[in-house]
Amino acid sequence: MNILTTCKATVVVFAFLLLSCEAADRCNANEALPTPAYAEIEYHDRYLDQQWRPSIEPGMTLYVSPEREPGNETPADGSKQNPFTDLNKVRDHLRDYRKASGLPPGGVEVVLRPGRYKFEQPVVFGKIDSGTAKSPVIFRAERKGSVVFTAGESVDLKAAKVASGADLDRLKPSAHGAVMVLSIPASQQSLLSEYRRPRQISLDGNLLTLAQWPNLGYCHIDDIFDQGPTTRWLKPGEKPVPGSLDAPNGARFDTVETLSPLVQKEFARTRSMQVEGYFHNDWYFQREPVGMIRDGVVQLMQHTRYGVANKIKSIPRRVRLVNVLAELDEPGEWYYDADDARLYFWPTKGFDRRSSTLALLWSEHPAILQLKDVSYTVFRDIVFEDTGRAAVTIQSGEACLLSGCTFRNGAQRGVSIDGGLRHGITGCEFHDLESAFSMRGGDFKTLERCYHHATNNEVHSCRRRGYGVMGMNGVGLYFAHNLVHDMNGALSFNAVDTLMEFNEFYNIGYEMGDFNVAYCGANWHMMNNVLRFNFVHHLFEPGGHPIFGFRNDDGGMGLQMFGNVFYRSGRGAAQFQGPLNSFRNNITMKSGHMWWTNKSAITADEVAAEWKGLERFGRDLPHGDKGDNIYLLEQMLGKNGWNRPPWSEEFPKLGQAIALNPFAQTFCVVADNYVNEVRVPFHVHGGSGTVEGMESRKTGRVTDLPKSGHFELPEKIGWEAFVDVEKLDFTFREDFPTPKGFQPIPFDQIGLKTDASRPGPVDRSYRAKVYQRFKDERGGRYDAESINARYRLMAN
Repeated sequence: MNILTTCKATVVVFAFLLLSCEAADRCNANEALPTPAYAEIEYHDRYLDQQWRPSIEPGMTLYVSPEREPGNETPADGSKQNPFTDLNKVRDHLRDYRKASGLPPGGVEVVLRPGRYKFEQPVVFGKIDSGTAKSPVIFRAERKGSVVFTAGESVDLKAAKVASGADLDRLKPSAHGAVMVLSIPASQQSLLSEYRRPRQISLDGNLLTLAQWPNLGYCHIDDIFDQGPTTRWLKPGEKPVPGSLDAPNGARFDTVETLSPLVQKEFARTRSMQVEGYFHNDWYFQREPVGMIRDGVVQLMQHTRYGVANKIKSIPRRVRLVNVLAELDEPGEWYYDADDARLYFWPTKGFDRRSSTLALLWSEHPAILQLKDVSYTVFRDIVFEDTGRAAVTIQSGEACLLSGCTFRNGAQRGVSIDGGLRHGITGCEFHDLESAFSMRGGDFKTLERCYHHATNNEVHSCRRRGYGVMGMNGVGLYFAHNLVHDMNGALSFNAVDTLMEFNEFYNIGYEMGDFNVAYCGANWHMMNNVLRFNFVHHLFEPGGHPIFGFRNDDGGMGLQMFGNVFYRSGRGAAQFQGPLNSFRNNITMKSGHMWWTNKSAITADEVAAEWKGLERFGRDLPHGDKGDNIYLLEQMLGKNGWNRPPWSEEFPKLGQAIALNPFAQTFCVVADNYVNEVRVPFHVHGGSGTVEGMESRKTGRVTDLPKSGHFELPEKIGWEAFVDVEKLDFTFREDFPTPKGFQPIPFDQIGLKTDASRPGPVDRSYRAKVYQRFKDERGGRYDAESINARYRLMAN
């Protein structure tokens, strides 16, 4: 690629022209870059080859029904005429069958008849319940979506009545005649009374919203009278001074919006409200109990992590009050009065106290299905709803598969996979959960791969803010063909040799700052994680700290980004500042930057100062805190473990980077990229990574990047290169002349795909609708009305 041509063709400010020409000199001095292995489409073969595909010709079929037909007194034997009515009985029947004759060739298919299956206790499967590669055990719904597994605590609605009498004085006039009141029996009161426990209520399959002020989005902190005690920078052994409702010692502030006297009166009665939101940093969402409300001033009961401070000038601090009866003023909201043990709720459309179902969800409820050291077992086409800690947990074992299932309306996570080999989640949908799934496996020290996979899933409308809606931790994971959208959290990973490809992300992180749809960081061990052939679009930061597509944060190493397409992806495409990262063969369009990095230590004195700075751990900060990188590496790999096999053989550059300079962009590569309507492709941020530093307008120069790296400015590409921008089809036109060195991106393969878990054709017409939906919207400046409109769109 001729960078001098880029300098002439790209219209930028004078200061950036200087940066461009310096970059050209740097690049021309370097040798030609070799093509990385992950550039070849076949790179994913070893991940695909590890995925187990079960047989579809079972040797035996059993049936299960949620209830017996009236009048049928014949003992259940699992036949079509006399199905089992309990998964435990099916499991036990198969145990006896195995002992007598073993599993038949082709395995066993357990057909679940339509209906709701209520689980008071989890069903636990052990090693003895495993199938084999040629004789799997497959549980499937008779028809996709017709079988519902639920663990919610049912509440009898027959006694519910319209609020009246003294209750009307506690409600807004608009809620009179609409809000229902129901006394909760003593056996269920504990499920609703603890404010820190994630409590959820489901009515007729829809999650209700805990009454809050305001209904959408946040109110805004005005004056901060006391920032309150903090916990982030406590020294080893230090503990914060506790606060209480009788003696609150937390932060004190008021809000721009007027706090209703009805809310203040209610707090004086119940003293059971909480404040949640962004008190200090836009990347840290938290909930804290209210200690006092007086004359419009809110005081927190106790300390917070960072304090309450309005340090980000471009965006106000945003909070809301929750658990507020006086703000129960819309359909689908609820409130629980712990003193009177009464539940208040505004029913959703279609409510009938005789036939509607209301369920309490609590985070401590164990998973419905628990697979412990189980292998070659499938659960297919089942709906899991009203769940607790998780819907399904898989521990150890090999090749268990969740296929075509729906996970919705949960207090916590949908699926948790911990250990084992080759487990998978494919063709599933996750929504209205705290988080979707987590996968953990492999061994960092030995580099044993687990080859767990999450493929062809749709994830949306989960409640967690920030990182961890989908979490991957381990060695040799695979994340592909997933569609992730419409929420404020996404993918985070702490991994080695993990491949993430053909995924699509949009409308994520719109209420946050300092956010990325695929995030890792602050670790030196994360070698050879590849993000390739993904599509990231329509990310709109609310202002303040920047939102980018992908990020390796806080000096993290080893992230390779190749062949991705970024369109309106917030402030830009990618952020990284640590060694051994690369950004190659990508297309970035309509954003401020392509690559954002920080001015880092490159002189001998600067590097020595960074090494000296590590001495603060164990003295000023606990060992193992973020930034204590050598200690963390040694805890994982042993002393100097990165210079011994298998690490020194598989990742020899890690040891070289640590020896040369682990605090800058050592051995990084930025090359062979395209941009369109990108204001400043390279941004070298001159401020620190602190809250104040991120607000800084200082910028660095290309000479602030280490000479061991390879940094090329991108070529400009026109809209005419693509098939149809308004349909978000960024496939290259057949007549577009791709320059030497740029590999065409297989854009038509990005997103959901048709396979056994998702047999119908994939409709991508939603992309044109997304384009039109956000055509006139602009990010980068805080606008509460625009952000709140997104909640309405999601609700509809």
